[in-house]
Amino acid sequence: MAIYHQSPSLRARAILRRDKVTDLFSFGSSGIHRDSMATVDGPDVHPDNSGEAESAVTTPAQPTHDVEESAAKSLFLGQIIEENLFPFPGIRDEELETTRLVVDSVRKFMEQHRDDFAKYDRQGAQPPHYIESLKELGLFGLVIPEEYGGLGLSNLAYARIIQETSRYDASTSLTVGAHSSIGMKGLLLFGSDEQKQRYLPRLATGEMIAAFCLTEPGSGSDAASIASRAEKDADGSWRLSGEKIWITNGPIADFFTVFARTDSDEGKISAFLVERSWDGVSVGSKEDKLGIRASATSTVSFDNVRVPSENLLGEEGKGFKIAMSILNNGRTGLGGGCVGGLKTCIELASAHVVERKQFGQPIAQFGLVQGKIAQMTIDCFVTESIVTMLGHYIDSGVKDF
Repeated sequence: MAIYHQSPSLRARAILRRDKVTDLFSFGSSGIHRDSMATVDGPDVHPDNSGEAESAVTTPAQPTHDVEESAAKSLFLGQIIEENLFPFPGIRDEELETTRLVVDSVRKFMEQHRDDFAKYDRQGAQPPHYIESLKELGLFGLVIPEEYGGLGLSNLAYARIIQETSRYDASTSLTVGAHSSIGMKGLLLFGSDEQKQRYLPRLATGEMIAAFCLTEPGSGSDAASIASRAEKDADGSWRLSGEKIWITNGPIADFFTVFARTDSDEGKISAFLVERSWDGVSVGSKEDKLGIRASATSTVSFDNVRVPSENLLGEEGKGFKIAMSILNNGRTGLGGGCVGGLKTCIELASAHVVERKQFGQPIAQFGLVQGKIAQMTIDCFVTESIVTMLGHYIDSGVKDF
């Protein structure tokens, strides 16, 4: 069974082609492991590989009313909006089975590469064949609508999948997340039908990998301080010049969402869709980072790049709003990745305290150690709960989530 079974156009590019990994879609006699869908029906920080199958995966509770206000936000304001919090939200029924298949397939794929990730990190790069495997896996099309060749998953389901990749390798999550969460998120949220038709099919297959170009030498997420400029020509096209730094996916990206000033009087920001192949686009050397080293990061420079008028994203002068909307919307995937990392830390710590012995007994017997493990578990549960709520509210159309 191909995971893209709901989209005929993707059957040839199923999440993992059988000629590459023959047993990926075989659940085996033990069925689906409980940790394969730990957050499909709610937080779970205790993976159980004993073979408890489908009984561990239940239909999530669905709110019985239209959600208008974020219960997650209200918690930070000291308020509890019970009608928006209970029953606790979960992945929608219509995509539950698809999410189950994707999560299980992703775990099996990551397990096959488990021994490679430390090597990639030391080398500071994901080899080309691994990037190609991610494309064949379908990870670059998770949130792209089916009509454009993607899987069309919700933010909540997407966060669950990023959680799974993060349990094994944060660099993989960042490569996929920089593409889906921010790199092409602006196109999804603000793109015209023509722009979507032109780019989304190639972004879904990984033919084009996306990157988000906001940060500059003199500004970070402070979009109001950027210095890059785009000047309009007589024919309506733009001339874009500037330098962006610390761009995740920069060395491997073919598609950039770029922010620049377009109004000489008021200095308003606009957003543009830029292709790497255009004259004047150049990518700097790969950054040597302290962590997540296999993820590709670099500078991206634009030297008098001609940008067609049809590649203006959204309205002229609305770039600040677009940038903030992209970043806010994309944080859910990042949160899912953090949950995956937390779960792996709990697994490793739990195994260590059982194996490590002092004074004739495992250190797991000491109250202080038990307290530390308990606190890790609480932190993970809370983080996962917030990610679940936020994903649900974004998917429900809550504006101020």
